[in-house]
Amino acid sequence: MINSVHLLGRVGKMETKALNNGNSVTNMSMVTTKKYTKDGQKVEKVTWHNVSMFSKLSEIAEKYVAVGDLLYIQGEMDNQKYTGQDGIERTKSFITAHELKLMPKSKEHKPEPKSQAADEFSAFDDSEIPF
Repeated sequence: MINSVHLLGRVGKMETKALNNGNSVTNMSMVTTKKYTKDGQKVEKVTWHNVSMFSKLSEIAEKYVAVGDLLYIQGEMDNQKYTGQDGIERTKSFITAHELKLMPKSKEHKPEPKSQAADEFSAFDDSEIPF
């Protein structure tokens, strides 16, 4: 059986938290768009995805990823059941990332660096990045 997701999209909200075991988790939303024609009209479908990254990927995302960045994510689809405040059981779907690739910044989109470490990172040639 195969459970594989490949996603190329822009980062929406992003939050990193420390876990009790000393590792970290980064949860983010990513947006993808699809353009097509329906009944002679151009339509753009926007889809939001929930993505979770753990340990090393979480650390990389915290250091180098900013809202609006274009990312490639490879991972697997997962579901988590929970009970809402209204007592109704719900299921949340999300992608657990196993691979993260930072895509080149476009001329139109150059967010402010998150820290001095991000400034130093931008000076590197992409071929020097070990992931």
